[in-house]
Amino acid sequence: MERLVPLAGAALGVGLGAWGIWLDRTQPLSQAGLWSALHVASLGGVALGLGAWALASGRGSSSPAQRIGLAVAALLAWRVSYFPIMVFSGHVASIAEWVALGVGAPVVVYSVFLLSVVALHAVAGLGVALLLRPPVPLFRAALVPAFAVATVVSFSKAEDLALLPDRAWSLARPVPPVVAGSANPYLPALGSSEISPHVNVMLLAAGVTYATIPDAPWARAVRSVLEHDFNRNPVASTQARVVEHYLAYHASHSRIGCRASADCPMPPAPDVAAP
Repeated sequence: MERLVPLAGAALGVGLGAWGIWLDRTQPLSQAGLWSALHVASLGGVALGLGAWALASGRGSSSPAQRIGLAVAALLAWRVSYFPIMVFSGHVASIAEWVALGVGAPVVVYSVFLLSVVALHAVAGLGVALLLRPPVPLFRAALVPAFAVATVVSFSKAEDLALLPDRAWSLARPVPPVVAGSANPYLPALGSSEISPHVNVMLLAAGVTYATIPDAPWARAVRSVLEHDFNRNPVASTQARVVEHYLAYHASHSRIGCRASADCPMPPAPDVAAP
């Protein structure tokens, strides 16, 4: 057990890094490949987190009932953290793209994306184990709000009350064109009468993230596609937002490797195009 968890983590990391390089170089982007990689990374990360907890706490001898209970709790943590981690990992990948361009290194998007997914899900898996058996009395008070926010973000509408957080193994909608964005659409929508109050948590997170996305070709394209999708449909389920993120990744895929935004220009949106 002492060697199994580190070896499994290393193998998963190397495998996901290679998988990400393959996704970067695949034209067009494989939806089945990306969907599968996300699920391997997220579920594998939760498993690593549980394994690290068992290794550190010596809980390998827990009863079958305790193991089942912990597995159920971990799957619930995976369910509510899947979309927030997906979004945040895309942001991590955008920063990695910007840094690579700044230092003249090769741009690697999906390796960074998947490694962020596995690492954050490992933290979620470890966190839920510690939540059930906290090391200190105030641990729950510190961790419960994080899972509460993730739950609010993951269940925007009644249709999100499903077992799986991501059912987009294939895409029915056509990939949208990449056109230039204009402004942060999320923060102005806060408090709108059309939007449920709890969805304001997602809008606030999206608005802050929008403002911190770096000026890099792939990152700007993803941001612009998501901006236009939100403007067309400001009231949507989390599942719809998952699909929108996939569509943004597909639309922006050819820009991976562009060394400057000028090398991969975006046309203006039709409503602001010059006559």
